[in-house]
Amino acid sequence: MTLTTLMTQAGRGLKGLGLSRVLGNQDAGLMQQLYNLAWPSLIENLLQTLLTVVDLIFVGRLGADAVAAAGLGAQILYVLISLFGGLAVGNTALVARFIGAGKPKDAELVARQAFILGMIISLVVGVFAFFFSDKIIWIMGGSSEVSQLGGGFLKVTATGSFVLMFMLVGGGTLRGAGDTRTPMKITGFINIINIILSYILVFGNFGFPALGVVGSAWAQTIARAIGSGLMLYVLFVRGFNGRDFSMRLNWLAGLRFDRPMLQRLLNIGGPAALEQVIFNLGFATFAVLTIRLGTNDLAAQQIVFNIAQFSFMPAIAFGVAATTLVGQNLGAGNLARAEQSANLSMRLAVIWQGMMALVFVLWGHYLIAIYTSDVQVIALGSMLMYFAATGQVFQAVAITIGAALRGAGDTRVVLYITVAGVWLMRLGVGWFFGLHLGWGLGGVWMGWLADFVTRAVLVFIRYHTGKWKLITA
Repeated sequence: MTLTTLMTQAGRGLKGLGLSRVLGNQDAGLMQQLYNLAWPSLIENLLQTLLTVVDLIFVGRLGADAVAAAGLGAQILYVLISLFGGLAVGNTALVARFIGAGKPKDAELVARQAFILGMIISLVVGVFAFFFSDKIIWIMGGSSEVSQLGGGFLKVTATGSFVLMFMLVGGGTLRGAGDTRTPMKITGFINIINIILSYILVFGNFGFPALGVVGSAWAQTIARAIGSGLMLYVLFVRGFNGRDFSMRLNWLAGLRFDRPMLQRLLNIGGPAALEQVIFNLGFATFAVLTIRLGTNDLAAQQIVFNIAQFSFMPAIAFGVAATTLVGQNLGAGNLARAEQSANLSMRLAVIWQGMMALVFVLWGHYLIAIYTSDVQVIALGSMLMYFAATGQVFQAVAITIGAALRGAGDTRVVLYITVAGVWLMRLGVGWFFGLHLGWGLGGVWMGWLADFVTRAVLVFIRYHTGKWKLITA
């Protein structure tokens, strides 16, 4: 029995348990199509998370300073590479539209444009990170020790950010075409490489030098470089096929910009990239608020964020499916099917994250203890797990409906909603209660919760206006 069949039967089982009102009377073909796209994305996202989880577990054995340094370095890295994520969103949405409209040649053209633009961005990012990594961590409030360790981590990972660009943009091309399995397989392979290299380079096993936090950075970068090579092989050499098309990118044909297609890519990918930059800058600034409370507070927060990634991975997977299906169905002119895809994705994500909220409440303390033996960090992390539990359902709505809107090309409105949620609520409310009123880490995380509540409500309202159906990508 395949995993797809198991997931489909699980969905039917949920209906049998009295959840049919939540799922609605969904078309069996749509359910199958959504699962076919979602389960490889789920596994890929879990594996991507595992890559950072394994590194954090290894680094956690080096002490709170090492955890804080790796956490700050990773957050700045996410800010820098969020440009690639936004570019990948625009690429996925347009590829899906063109595939749905029966225009694979246009899909190939937009993918090539995304790669050219991505290489230019990665060059700028790499040069900036190479010269200013230590200063960036210091500006964020890191101590001299944390700044040195975090700067070393950031210099390696961000200077080599072009390998992440190839992974993100390449994966976005395949997902837009409906192939979520190939990115999953590549991610699984590089996880094995990363685990082996982290074990060797962080602790200095098998005669290698003990590089600590920097060893974790090298392990991630080398593993992703191998993954990007495999991704490029699939796209430019082997090619990939769908039910009604076949595609293989022509590298030589893509060495020049196509201005009309580039403009369409930037119209969708530009706001999506800016959204990701704003979100990750807000995420990094949120860490600045926390580090003012102490290194243990930041270490606890990093561990909770690391654990919580597993809870919303299915929502991200269903969001990937929604982005692809909404884009393809709008391209084919099937508005009703596009709406059904978004609705089903949201409902399934809400069910999953509702169950994860219960897990966090019952066993949050034990999950924190996997990462550290520090009593104070465990106590702080256990408290934050209750916040994480409360935000689960709101996260599910914000992630899946936001992804559906991006798939429709409605990236500008999602950008505005992200600004309101992250900068007004997360940071504004967090600063007011956590630092201004002196409520500490719990007060800061009131801002985190307010962010997701705000974004969930606003994307839900935007979705139900139906204006996203009228956008011409």
